[in-house]
Amino acid sequence: MKEKALKNKTVALENWKYVILAALAVVILAGSAVLFWQIEKQNSPQGDAFAGARELQAQVDELNKKIDDLNRALEEAKSQSGQTTVKTTTGKVAGASTSNSSANQSKININTASLSQLDSLPGIGPTYAQRIIDYREANGGFQSIEEIKNIKGIGDKTFEKFKDQITI
Repeated sequence: MKEKALKNKTVALENWKYVILAALAVVILAGSAVLFWQIEKQNSPQGDAFAGARELQAQVDELNKKIDDLNRALEEAKSQSGQTTVKTTTGKVAGASTSNSSANQSKININTASLSQLDSLPGIGPTYAQRIIDYREANGGFQSIEEIKNIKGIGDKTFEKFKDQITI
């Protein structure tokens, strides 16, 4: 009788082992399904929680660029007030290229230029432009145009590319 009871307990434990194994398999499958659903939700345009923020940031960046362009135009207008100058323009008219050269193009003042103005210099990108602005704020401006070579990454070769386009 003891052997029969022991055999029944062993069979019962075997059955529970399969029930637990089956339950574990169901939990794993359900977890996988939820994981795939979350991944699909994040990859869909409607599920991207940051899409709106990225769109707003793009609009802010575009507006900041326009502000920089307007500030540059204002600085140029201020520096040219009272002077008669002809700006350089290029374009196409009926398939022909046109170009008017300027007798007196204005230089970029590295002590007052905006980020976009500095970025327009050859060899200077937004990172170097920001470094120039940070340097002039930290040091009270530039005393000479050669002082710009104190900026990390701007050496003699880069300076040669834009030295004729800057002033202090």
